[in-house]
Amino acid sequence: MSNLGNKNVRPWDIFNKNILKLESNISQQRLEICRGCEEFMKLTSQCKKCGCFMNSKVKLPSAECPLGKWSAVTVDYKEEI
Repeated sequence: MSNLGNKNVRPWDIFNKNILKLESNISQQRLEICRGCEEFMKLTSQCKKCGCFMNSKVKLPSAECPLGKWSAVTVDYKEEI
């Protein structure tokens, strides 16, 4: 991800098992926003502005849209005992 979004997010974060991924309606809502954007390339599911593969980026809680269409979220979860 480029410096056009959250500077703390890196492309390889999607592979980091220590980062909780969004597998919810939040990631789906983000992706729908992207799909409706003029900067979205349907063929590769990439953003022309930041170059990210949006199918992956939308799952990172700290990721942000470089155009400000969606922002980072805080994820709280409870460990099962």
